[in-house]
This record gives sequence, structure tokens and C-alpha cells, in this order.
Amino acid sequence: MRTHTCGDLNSGHVNQQVRLCGWVKNIRVLSETLVFVHLRDAYGSLQLLAEHSRMPQFAEHKRVLEQLNPDTLVDISGTIVRRPENMTNDAEKTGQIELLVDKIKVLNHAEPLPFSPYIKSKLPNEEVRLAHRYLDLRRPELQYNIRLRSKTTSAIRQFMDDNGFVDIETPMLFKSTPEGAREFLVPTRVDPGACYALPQSPQQFKQMLMAAGFDRYYQIARCFRDEDLRADRQPEFTQIDLEMSFVTKEDIQSVVERLIQRIWKTIKQVDIAVPFTRMSFAEATCKYGSDKPDTRFGLEITQLPDLALDEHIVAEAMVIPGGAELFTARDGDVLDQQQRQAKLSTVLNSISAKSSDLLFVSERSVHVTPANTTLGRVRSLAAKALQEKGALTIPSDKYNFLWVEDFPLFTRESDDAQGKLSATHHPFTAPVASDLPLLGTDPGKVHGQHYDIVLNGVELGGGSIRVHDPAVQSYIFKDILELSPQVQDSFSHLVTALGHGCPPHGGIALGLDRLVAILTDSASLRDVIAFPKSANGRDLFMRAPAVATKEQLAEYGICVATPGNGSCKQPTILTPDSAHQDK
Repeated sequence: MRTHTCGDLNSGHVNQQVRLCGWVKNIRVLSETLVFVHLRDAYGSLQLLAEHSRMPQFAEHKRVLEQLNPDTLVDISGTIVRRPENMTNDAEKTGQIELLVDKIKVLNHAEPLPFSPYIKSKLPNEEVRLAHRYLDLRRPELQYNIRLRSKTTSAIRQFMDDNGFVDIETPMLFKSTPEGAREFLVPTRVDPGACYALPQSPQQFKQMLMAAGFDRYYQIARCFRDEDLRADRQPEFTQIDLEMSFVTKEDIQSVVERLIQRIWKTIKQVDIAVPFTRMSFAEATCKYGSDKPDTRFGLEITQLPDLALDEHIVAEAMVIPGGAELFTARDGDVLDQQQRQAKLSTVLNSISAKSSDLLFVSERSVHVTPANTTLGRVRSLAAKALQEKGALTIPSDKYNFLWVEDFPLFTRESDDAQGKLSATHHPFTAPVASDLPLLGTDPGKVHGQHYDIVLNGVELGGGSIRVHDPAVQSYIFKDILELSPQVQDSFSHLVTALGHGCPPHGGIALGLDRLVAILTDSASLRDVIAFPKSANGRDLFMRAPAVATKEQLAEYGICVATPGNGSCKQPTILTPDSAHQDK
């Protein structure tokens, strides 16, 4: 239909006949003989000029223009002309030209919109915008984000292809396994009471692909987790998933670093230096109070062994230089510095605290889980407050990529030194080779070959070298994690495959949604996903999830418990034919 897009046009097209299709953004009727229209499409915008002296059937076209609502779709033909010198707009790509209209055709008249996607100061709340997502997606910011996401995935696929990876899709209908967060279940009519589960990740499938001999696998994988939501979490999300055979963790890290280089160069025209800094989990949690530290600023934490009450407790402190003069009691609760004042005074010199500094002291268990410690959370809040007060500058264009590694393979489920062990990440992570003897004697001291990639305090992804010895994997399941025979049996296919010539292998998964959010400087993942769920996990546009009919529930053998007493009346199992007849 069209010969050009608005984004195609420039001064080189002056005096050329063009045909455009797009949305009317606004109309200005300046007089009985002059009308200006602002037209936009997916690639740019252009000013249209309808002038009585130069337009056949002007009166008829003027009536059409005056009746158009914003975002009505039109088909416009005319000639590109230069704007008068005093009417150019250097802020717009097409600000030097305009289209002298010859003919107008309305393609689809728009009813009054629930809101204008172009006036940022008048946008409604997010729930309203999600309920009309197709309108919200017309916003230039979201158009930019989604197109940049496409460009990012294209760069990823090109890199993977250049480096010999094979793009392999894995099943969406899996089975429920106790390896992570709560899963979404999918009932089936084939076996009443049985359910598929939507995959939290392709973890086991990609390990099977290594056993099958595909030694370089990747996919842009859709994953699902039925867990509480927040700004950086969605029930369905996308990850860059890869696995490799006959590799060390350094081999995988090198591939990922070069992938990050390719992405940043393609998308932001920024050169990223490699290799990335390496930091142990112990150093990250002791110095920054987090397993995903933002290293663009200081405020480092200092250990205070003289203040610890026993060997299972760690005392630590953080100093905010000049903080006593910057903060007031209203800025937050200041920890009581009077406790053990005599001991505290003996360590002030070791942490270089001055009279005007603000000092935070805290205790924690020596058994740190992969999360922020108390002082780690204080550090993040203090940095934000210092920025607001103009006392700290954290450059937004500084990219401190970091590998955090040497995690404990197992984590105590309580602060008790004898507490039950659980897998720190997942039960397929291989132990550090030098720690293998400790598996049978002191598994709490075993480190895993796990590695997280962190950027400016945000975890971009994580991976590990996997267990490829079936005996070691079975021992971890049975003797360390103490999984029930039923749960162990749910992993029997994996253990069997490991024993049939599975090579040493490892991999990583990077969160694509989060990566694009960083590239676009978006505050929420919902701004980089075309059709996201709301904060409470609902699709407000499609109105999902929706209540199933009684016939649908009966067909799958599902009953819904009565609120309060949990009782449930089992429905009649219907065949597809009988269910159709009952309807």
C-alpha cells in the first residue's frame, strides 16, 4: 500500500511523490484554507500540510480531517516539500520537510481512546494500561524497548551460530520435580489425576542433550515459576540457556564474556573489557553483604572478630564517612551503639572511624545463605540515600561485570550448625574436585563449581559444572540431601543417562528479560515484555487466568475444594463426547 515509511524520509526526497500509511497523532486547523496533521507510524513521524491553493478537492478533504479522532489510520498520498526556514524543527528527524497532501483515505476510524499513549504526564496507572496493552505498546518508550529486545536476541543467535552452538527446543510439558520453586501444573485427560508441569528451566533436558552428544546447545527458552511476583519477576520469563561438554568453568565464562561483549557492542556501541573480575562468595558476602554486590561504590563491610560471642557468630561493621552529619533519625533506625561499648571502642581504630562518621554494627550467623546480610541491605539503602543527598555519585554508564563463584555446595536450612542441608542452587551442581573427600565427612564445607554473573548489583544469570558421575549424583540425592525414595525415583532417568557415557559438562542461563531491562534502563521487567502479567500475576487484557467451567473440570477429573473446610466432591469423569452433549 505504501511507498515509504515516515522514518525513511529526509531532504533527499524533496519533490518526490510518496504514499504513507499511519496513525493521526494530532490535527491543527489554522484557518479555512490551511490544516496541519502530525502522522506517525512504527518508524517515525512526519508533518502533513493540506493547503487550499495546492490541494484538489480541499473542502472535502478538510471535512474528513476535522472529523478524525487521534490514532485514526489513514492512507495519504502527496509530494515531499521543504518547510519554510522559520518553521523547521531540528529536534525531529523529518523536521526539515513535510508532505503536501494530494489525497486522503481513512483506513480505520478510531473511537475515542481510553487514554493517550503519547502524553507521559497523563498516563493512567499500570493496571489501566495493561488492560489496554495494545494502546500502551504504542508508547515510543515501549516501542523502543521491544524493538531493542528483538535486536538483542538477533545478536545472541548470531553469536551462538558463529561459535558452533546448536539451537534445540526442549519440551514445554514436563513433569513435576522438587528442584526449585513452585511449578505450574497442567492436567491431562490421558490419566486422571496425573499432571504435566511447565518447566522452571530446561535443566535436565539440556543435560540429556550432553549425554546425547550435542556438545554445544543453546535456546532462547521460555520458563515458568508459580511464585510471588515483584518488579523484576514474572510467572513466565525468558532465559538464554546454554550447555557445553568437555569444558571447565573458565571455558563457559569465556564464552559468556564474549557474548556480553557482542551484545553491548551491538546494542550500546560500548566496548566491554574482559576477563571479568572474579570474587568468591565468601568475599562478596563478607565485604559487601551480598552475593550480587554492586562494586561501583565503596561502603565496604569490615569483620570484627573481637566482638563475636562464639564461633557460630560473625560480628561486622560498616562506616559511612561523614554520615553523622548527613543523616538524621528520620533517615532510618540507627543500630544501638551502646551495647558492648567497651569492646567496640577497641576496634574503632581498626576500621578508621572518625567522630563525624556513622557506624553500623551487626551480627549474623557464620552460615550465610545466598542473600543479603543485614549490613548488605543497609549498604544498599545507604547508597541510595547518599545519592539522593548528593553525597555519592554512582555512574549509570559504568558496567562492573563480576563473576561470583566458590559458593557452598550445600546450605543449612537453619542457623543451627547441625541443620539439615539443602542444595544451594540445584542438586546437579558438581563439587570442587579438591573438596570431594569432604562429601562423606563434612559436606557443609564442600564448595560447588557454581558461578553467578553480576552487573552493578543485579544477577544476570547463573550456571555450574554439573555432576556427571552417577555414583556421586546418587550419593548427593540419598545421603546428603536425604531425599525420599519417591523423589529419588523422579530423577532416575537422569542418573541412568549419566551412567551411559555422559561427558563432563556445564552451562549457564542468563535472564533475557532482565538483560534487556538493563540495556533499556527500564525499572520493571513489564516494560520489556510485550504482554506481561500484572503485579499479582494476571493478564488484565486477556482476563487470564479465567475460571474453568464445571464441564472442563469434570473432563479432567478436577474438583475444587470448598473454602474453609477443604472438602471436595469428586466430579463425574466425562468423555469428550458426553461433555459436549451436556453443554
